[in-house]
Amino acid sequence: MGAVIIHPKLTIGDNVVADNFYETFRNELEDHTDVRNLKTMMHLHTATLQSDEMLVIFNREDQDYTENVLGVIRQALEVGCALVPVALFEHTRYPVSLCSHLQSFEVVDQLRQRRLTDQNIDTIAFALTRLVMSLIQPTMAVHQMELFISHRRKDGELLAAAFYNEFRRRADEVEVFRDLINIRVGQDAQEEIEKNLYQSDAVIFVDTPLSGESIWVEKELRIALGLNLPIVWVKVGSDTNRALLNVKPGDSPHFAFENLEEEVLITEPLIIDNIIHKAFQICRSNAMSVMDHFNRLQSLANSKKIELVPIHRKTMLYQVKIPRKYKELHYHQRPLIHFLQLFGRNPKVTDKSGFDPLLSELGLQAHPQLGYNFDSGLLLGPQAPLRSGDVYEPISVDSIDGYVTSLQKYLTQESKPVKRKGVIISGAFPDVGPELQQQMTNAVYCFAKAILDKGGIIIFGSHPTFQHMILDLAKRQRPDDYISSVHMYISKFFAAQAGIDELTAQATVYATENINNDRVASLTEMRQAMIADVDAAGIIVLGGKQHKHIKPGVDEELEIARKRGLPAFLIGSVGGRSAELAQEMTSSGNFSINSLTLEQNKRWATSLDYRMLADEILSSLGFV
Repeated sequence: MGAVIIHPKLTIGDNVVADNFYETFRNELEDHTDVRNLKTMMHLHTATLQSDEMLVIFNREDQDYTENVLGVIRQALEVGCALVPVALFEHTRYPVSLCSHLQSFEVVDQLRQRRLTDQNIDTIAFALTRLVMSLIQPTMAVHQMELFISHRRKDGELLAAAFYNEFRRRADEVEVFRDLINIRVGQDAQEEIEKNLYQSDAVIFVDTPLSGESIWVEKELRIALGLNLPIVWVKVGSDTNRALLNVKPGDSPHFAFENLEEEVLITEPLIIDNIIHKAFQICRSNAMSVMDHFNRLQSLANSKKIELVPIHRKTMLYQVKIPRKYKELHYHQRPLIHFLQLFGRNPKVTDKSGFDPLLSELGLQAHPQLGYNFDSGLLLGPQAPLRSGDVYEPISVDSIDGYVTSLQKYLTQESKPVKRKGVIISGAFPDVGPELQQQMTNAVYCFAKAILDKGGIIIFGSHPTFQHMILDLAKRQRPDDYISSVHMYISKFFAAQAGIDELTAQATVYATENINNDRVASLTEMRQAMIADVDAAGIIVLGGKQHKHIKPGVDEELEIARKRGLPAFLIGSVGGRSAELAQEMTSSGNFSINSLTLEQNKRWATSLDYRMLADEILSSLGFV
């Protein structure tokens, strides 16, 4: 799967606008998929297209295309390769006559809809990228994103309304949920908000000065973090007299405006387009985490524990054959057969209703009397469904993480329980731009969820962002023992007794003393207590600030852990201090902090496949 682009100079000729648009579009597209560029007549003459590729061609007004260009288009039509004609100018809106039935992507109209000028043509190149990706990978990318606006009504209602209206102007690209508009009188607001958050691709958090006072904003951010939904943080207003956020979606906002009036969103439409583009980038990055879990499935196949068969690449459909477990019945049984479809977003109702026709199209339709010739059909996305009972239906929706984890448990032989079942998560957001903060959030989420899935205990300090993610995640994953599944350490230097008491309803809380009102000494006290936790089996170090004049917190925690003899694991790809420590140890070849090989530790210094790393780390600590 990928895109093939015929360079505009081969259809339009030399044109500065066309060249610039092409370069922006090509560079952006290459961040998301394989791209082949046909830039010369020889490229056209020798090009071979595949049925699962997408051909992009720039229209010309006089229809006087060369025979080589027409040959590539005929080949595309013959093999079933999809085409996207692009009209850069008003006078080139009609595609080549061979595919005159197709609607062109009209750049001028896209500019007009957004009230933009030719100076903003790069924005339209980004929009074309989103469209092409949704056609190349319809289950892994989405052209029309569903966005959830989180805001404080008291000082943000008019601004949120302006955001909503401007998003609606781009209705071909986004659907948007706003509580005041979308919740009808008499509906359960909490239930509707959670349902719409689950269905959303990203949250747009309009952070006005009074947002920190809203329990609804806090709930929305908690749920979004617990679901690991991408959050685009738009901070509006100054820091003066600003209410503190109890739940922070990151270390710093993606966008910050000292003053943003409603009419500015109309006069400066690029603000909205930049926010949409940022949401797409984060969503796309988040969607790729699905492939990390797929790698876990592939690992089971490589070890011959299951058989994994690709059925249809474009729709990401696979067959999984799993050996049945039976002790008493001494007769042959066929393997369990599952059909999986992977999604980089939460599958929607239309996806579920389209699963049966997809199977029928591939010759796998159900028998009128005997039903399906497989055990389960599963649509697997990033998050688990809100109602877990749905997974018992013949065709059901689940998270790919949940599916692979349940499969691992099914295939694992019984073994002795681990004596110490706790893992310390050490770290903080590194000093990186907000676009890289999602990577840190994804890492913490993956490690925390893996620990919970394997019956372990998360041990951590009360980081203001990770705290709420971990607490909400524990409630979802371990509803019967979520309090005992999280050990949270907090210093009385930072929290009053009332706040500590409130947290005891959500976790096992250990409060350490305020040492002479000294921040550094109080933190050391808390860290020593945390790492001395009797259930701690190891420590995972992620990120952390890089201080010049004081010892970074992760250094101190790593030092205390090593004195106690706890295995330590450095995750370098999130950046910050853990990346520096991993690099130092890689250069020296000294990874005596754990029992794993140098090659394994080197991989952890660079890998973005956090869930696979989590499985390896927990396995080395004795978890099954």
